[in-house]
Amino acid sequence: MIDFHTHILPCIDDGAASLEESLALLGALEAQGVGTVVLTPHYYGRKRDVEYFLEKRARADRTLCEAYQGGIRLLQGCECNLDTCANTDVSSLRPLALEGTRYILAELSFRPQWTKGDLFFRRLKELKEEEGLTPVIAHAELYPALRHRPEWAAALIEAGCLLQINCDSVINAGKRGLVRALLSHGQVHCLGSDTHDPRKRPPRYGAAAALLKERNENIWAGIQENMRKILADLPLRFAAGEPVKKTVLGYV
Repeated sequence: MIDFHTHILPCIDDGAASLEESLALLGALEAQGVGTVVLTPHYYGRKRDVEYFLEKRARADRTLCEAYQGGIRLLQGCECNLDTCANTDVSSLRPLALEGTRYILAELSFRPQWTKGDLFFRRLKELKEEEGLTPVIAHAELYPALRHRPEWAAALIEAGCLLQINCDSVINAGKRGLVRALLSHGQVHCLGSDTHDPRKRPPRYGAAAALLKERNENIWAGIQENMRKILADLPLRFAAGEPVKKTVLGYV
């Protein structure tokens, strides 16, 4: 199994605050059957330049890899917040792609409403057209704008993006309705624990995997295959399909 979104690298963002926490998180994921972990610390353009971030990430990665004795394959990436990259040359974001592939994990705005004129939509287009990168939208189900207007999911896929959801949202009753609708519409492509620490945000990949398998084994297998192809740098493009709708009875 592949965990596509984590904050396990020590002392680099709001994730693991020590090497001990990093090792505990990896141990928990290995116990849950995860064999590959993508390390995706936050990148915020307004706080640091890309070169500084890459140097800091490399140091944290060396520290973790030297100490880790388990069997999980560790891969480098980041969670790039496009809303904070207004003054960042889009070409400088290319090294933030997942393990040197054509895919980049992108975080969008948490504002309550989106418009096609928002900066991050321009950035998504530039990443596709100028850098040849395919954005994978981090924790798509968590954005207030998309929860209010779930048709944004189809619009993002139509624009060439892929969507990742969090394990906690598969489990959490308050988010489960939207997740189920996105899954049934074929609008989920990747899965991540988005784990940050062993106490408040531990990885619950195993529990989410069990629920997804019980719900639809083919969807589960398809998500895992998508992530394998991404990490092998194979091209992926999906039809948006019918948009999810929000009704008085929930998401359909």
